[in-house]
Amino acid sequence: MAQAGSAHRGVGGQRSAGAASGCALWRWALALLWLPTAAADPSRRQWPVPYKRFSFRPEPDPYCQAKYTFCPTGSPIPVMKGDDVIEVFRLQAPVWEFKYGNLLGHLKIMHDAIGFKSTLTGKNYTMEWYELFQLGNCTFPHLRPEMNAPFWCNQGAACFFEGIDDIHWRENGTLVLVATISGVTF
Repeated sequence: MAQAGSAHRGVGGQRSAGAASGCALWRWALALLWLPTAAADPSRRQWPVPYKRFSFRPEPDPYCQAKYTFCPTGSPIPVMKGDDVIEVFRLQAPVWEFKYGNLLGHLKIMHDAIGFKSTLTGKNYTMEWYELFQLGNCTFPHLRPEMNAPFWCNQGAACFFEGIDDIHWRENGTLVLVATISGVTF
C-alpha cells in the first residue's frame, strides 16, 4: 500500500505514468492560461500572420527571384466532350529526384501531380502545382532586417500541360489509376 506523500513513486523510486501524465496536464493548463495574456500584449509581433484572401494574384516582391521559368511547357486546359471518359491518375515522385535520387523519398518529401487520359482521343495531360520562386525559396522563410515577421516567397499556381511522362513517374515513383470521370465533370 502506498504511503501518503510518496508522490506516486514506483519500483526503484521512479515516478509512475499517472504522475507524469498529471504533470503534463498542468503544463497544458498553464500554457492555455498564458495564451490570452500573450495575445493581449500589442507590443508583440503577430505570428502567425492572419490569413488574407485575395481576389487577384498579388504582385510579387522584387526580393523573390526565380532561377527557372515557371511552367515552361504549359498549355491551355482542353475542353473534353461530354461523353468522353477521363481516367485520373495519381502521380508521385521524390522531390528533386533528378538531383538526389530517392534520398528525399525516404524522408517522404514528395512531389505530387494529377494525370488525365481521354479515352476518346487517347491524349494524356498532367496538372502539377508549382511554386513560382522555386522550392527552397517558398519552403523556408526569409528573415529580413527591415521586416517584423518572416517573409515568404510562396506564391504558386497550377501548371497544365499535354502528356504524362510515364517513364519518369513509373521508374521514380507512382503512376496509379485512381478514378474515372466524365468529360462533363472534367
